[in-house]
This record gives sequence, C-alpha cells and structure tokens, in this order.
Amino acid sequence: MFDWEEMSLFGSMIKLRWLRDNILPLLEQPTEEQLHAHVRAYLLGLIGGVLMLDKTGNKVHLMYLSLLTNLRRTRKYSWGSACLAMLYREMCRATKVGSKTIGGCASLLMS
Repeated sequence: MFDWEEMSLFGSMIKLRWLRDNILPLLEQPTEEQLHAHVRAYLLGLIGGVLMLDKTGNKVHLMYLSLLTNLRRTRKYSWGSACLAMLYREMCRATKVGSKTIGGCASLLMS
C-alpha cells in the first residue's frame, strides 16, 4: 500500500508524480473494481497532465474524481469543450501583470 502522509495534497489538489508512483500494476485477472480503480487513476493523471494542466503542470484537482465515478458516463462528457474553456481562462489569466506562466492544454494552443 502507500503512505498517506507522503500523498502530497495541496488543498484539493494532488501531485501527479505521487499519482504515477502509486498506481498499482494490474493483476493478470483483475476484478472489475480493481480495473475501474486503475482506469480512474490513469484518467485523473491524463486530465491533470495533458488536458487541464495547472500553471505548475505537476498537480491535478481532485474535483475531476467526481466526474469519473461512473465510467460509462464519462465518454458522454464534452471533454474538448472543457479543455478549450480551461485554455481560454488560462490565457486570460496570463495577460495579467506579473503572470509568468500559463496553464491549460498548450498543445491545443499550438495547433
């Protein structure tokens, strides 16, 4: 198991490195519950590391876990729209005086 004290919670955010380091490998014949937990952890890392990056790029907000409770429903969400909205918000924040970095999906901005 993992050490809860090393979990690296920052308010309601968690470090992506901790998440990656503590995803347990799947067994050869995982139960449905084990498989779903693994998929949720992977998707949370994908959301925080690619789609909805914060300015530091090393944390993910735990509010996204509530969107991953029903994995069948997650494909119906408009992830592209949410990613674009996050990028627009981060671009607005980047225009403020003193701002040095930008969050959001930079690859979307480049394309």
